[in-house]
Amino acid sequence: MVSRRVYFAVFGSGLGHASRIVEIADHLRREGDEFRYSCSGQALDYIGSHRQGASVVESPTLDVEWTEEGSFSSKDFIPRFPFMFSAFLRQVAFERENIAKFDPKVVVTDSRLSPVLASRAKSYPIITMLNQFKISFPPRFSGKGVGRIYERFAGDVLGLLWSLSDEVLMTDLPPPYTIGEANLAGTDVSRIVRYVGFTSPEASLSEETVRRAKTALDIDERPLAFFQISGPEVTKRAFFDTVIQASGALAQKYNIVISMGRPSGSGEPRRLASGAWIYDWCPVKDELFSLASLVVARAGHRTIGQCIDAGKPAVLVPIHNHSEQIGNANKFSKLGLGIEIRSEKLTSGNLIESVEACLTDPRYRESVERLRTVSKKYNGIQRCSEIIESYT
Repeated sequence: MVSRRVYFAVFGSGLGHASRIVEIADHLRREGDEFRYSCSGQALDYIGSHRQGASVVESPTLDVEWTEEGSFSSKDFIPRFPFMFSAFLRQVAFERENIAKFDPKVVVTDSRLSPVLASRAKSYPIITMLNQFKISFPPRFSGKGVGRIYERFAGDVLGLLWSLSDEVLMTDLPPPYTIGEANLAGTDVSRIVRYVGFTSPEASLSEETVRRAKTALDIDERPLAFFQISGPEVTKRAFFDTVIQASGALAQKYNIVISMGRPSGSGEPRRLASGAWIYDWCPVKDELFSLASLVVARAGHRTIGQCIDAGKPAVLVPIHNHSEQIGNANKFSKLGLGIEIRSEKLTSGNLIESVEACLTDPRYRESVERLRTVSKKYNGIQRCSEIIESYT
């Protein structure tokens, strides 16, 4: 059997991009295949810890700035925007060199543009996976003055550059159910992208593994609310503090499990005085998704897809000033799938109220179940794998 060489370039911020690339690679792999991963930041840590011995190269970092309070730093982003071009050029040069050295059958980039240009320069097939098609500036700047000019210019240019790919795969449902529709607004993508569905984890759970997780955490017949605190580390503190404050009251009525989303942290749960459980890194996330009546999380695209595919309503708290997550959470709420709380308005009181509402109002679960039926027609991991395989 002929071996296949695939080069994966992964966006470094957050864990959604890295985790789905790892799952796609697992879905593709057969004996003799060679895969290489180019990434930085959290993706580098995740792939290094979950695929020990994998061929990984650390790419130059190109990411946004965050404030000490855990918000997207729009004040720093706008002035820095023109100067990020030089960092982007360094990324392109790095990818050109490493792709040529590895000599893959195909390059797969998850939400990174530099590998598209590098692959085109070296005549390698390139497949792009996206959650969002354009850059949307934070609400404070979007549609106003210089922010409007930059946003429109960046959207037009990005559309042209993404279209240099052999394939552009939108890991979302088609309209009118597109969760990331705010990040497509003003663009004509109908002839450029393929909607492949959510790239939710392909969990294969047995009754025994679910039972063990339930027993280990003393989960009783009360509803379970599963809290996932994800994203760049600096953005987590305020969210975590509010969750801990709310957990005391919530744990009196519900089973509460909290994950801090730290890949290098302990996988052993600790019990808080309130009765809630907390993990640094939760090794039974899929089991808890199965058991949960409600998920409380950031508004990352992959997290939302997993909630829909698992039929779970959610309370979503997008990172402050993070335009993609704000748009995702707003569409999720409009579809009646759960409740959005903006980070700047998050309190323990409204978090408790929102959890109570989602757990007691059956309309949220009914809406999720209806959309789950639509989503079942797709399998993002399998479809992406099939498309990649067609180039190898």
